[in-house]
Amino acid sequence: MLRKISVHELLPGMYVVDLHKRWLEHNIWQKRFAIRDEAHVQRLIAEGISEVSIDTEKGIDLPPSPVARLNRLEQRFQSLAERVKSEPRQVSLGEERRRAGRLLGEASGTVTDLMLAAQAGRDVDAARLEPIVGKMIESVIRNPDALVPLARLKQMDAYATEHAVATASLIIALGHQQGLAQPELEKLALGTLVKDVGQAAIDARLMTKPGMLSQAEYSVVQSHVEEGLAVLEATTRLSETSVAVVLEHHERYNGCGYPYRMAGDEISPAGRMAAIVDAYDAMTSDRPYRPAISPSHALRQLYNQGGTQFDPTLVAAFVKTIGIYPVGTLVLLESGHLAVVDEVHHDNLLTPVVRVIYHSERRQYVAPVEVDLSRKVGNHYGQIVRAENYERWGISPLRWQPA
Repeated sequence: MLRKISVHELLPGMYVVDLHKRWLEHNIWQKRFAIRDEAHVQRLIAEGISEVSIDTEKGIDLPPSPVARLNRLEQRFQSLAERVKSEPRQVSLGEERRRAGRLLGEASGTVTDLMLAAQAGRDVDAARLEPIVGKMIESVIRNPDALVPLARLKQMDAYATEHAVATASLIIALGHQQGLAQPELEKLALGTLVKDVGQAAIDARLMTKPGMLSQAEYSVVQSHVEEGLAVLEATTRLSETSVAVVLEHHERYNGCGYPYRMAGDEISPAGRMAAIVDAYDAMTSDRPYRPAISPSHALRQLYNQGGTQFDPTLVAAFVKTIGIYPVGTLVLLESGHLAVVDEVHHDNLLTPVVRVIYHSERRQYVAPVEVDLSRKVGNHYGQIVRAENYERWGISPLRWQPA
């Protein structure tokens, strides 16, 4: 590129292609040349040359001015700041799990307050959940193997609120896997946190009844969907996506759900996602009428019901999101040892990182050993045979959750 500059800006290494002065008015016979040194520049000045053109492809260019350098640095730091702001800071998995534990407590407390407000007939201010939703999204984006597994652990007497928080963390993870933008994740999560607020209008004894419900009782339970929306619409302006989650999380892909018996694409994407996470978390939680099943067994049921109960494409995406053996799952290895899944390899869902804790044949604990099942060298325990239930072996799932 050609650049016109003052002769006083010339530097050794620049390549001059035009002196901008008629040849009869100076004694420099070369038309094109490289500047050798400072003395060469002084000679041009002595010959009355005031401006020259240089070819920056054949020689060096002008260095950026101090102002230009400052502007360039400022732009670089601004772009770095924007990147840091837009991308949550990466932390270790252990630190993220500690943060997630505190966040779950905060979220459960706020949801409990809203449920109690609904029960007492007071305003339900869903906007209180917005800062918590933002923190949950940041946590899941940093590492979904922290918040999601911890949210699965519940107390029976706090199921309603902890189920809301667990399904919110799951729908964030699924939505993130689907490439949804943060504003859409916020709407999904907010809808999921308040989707069961209508249960406050139903007799608690009915919600926790251990036996089968009669048809009349089941109709009352089903009414929590529209009851919840009525409560929320009276005090809160929800987005269309959040409303879809509240109204459609019990609809089923084959049209056998409630309250509107919608089917297939009649159900919004938000409703189809909410149905999957709601069913999965319910299956993996202890209920008065049945015990929890393992995460891997729940995933198998969801997969088998893809195309009937649930959107098959979204079920496949959900399995990929949390892994065939989700973090915290107890598994039996070929060696006869029991191990807890500590980390999922999302590019190879069958070979997670596990922590060996128990020998099933000897019925005794062993010194915990971390094993990466994806590695061919150093694994003396073999691969996973099947998922197991903690209760069957008398092992506390809370004690052995990754920390």
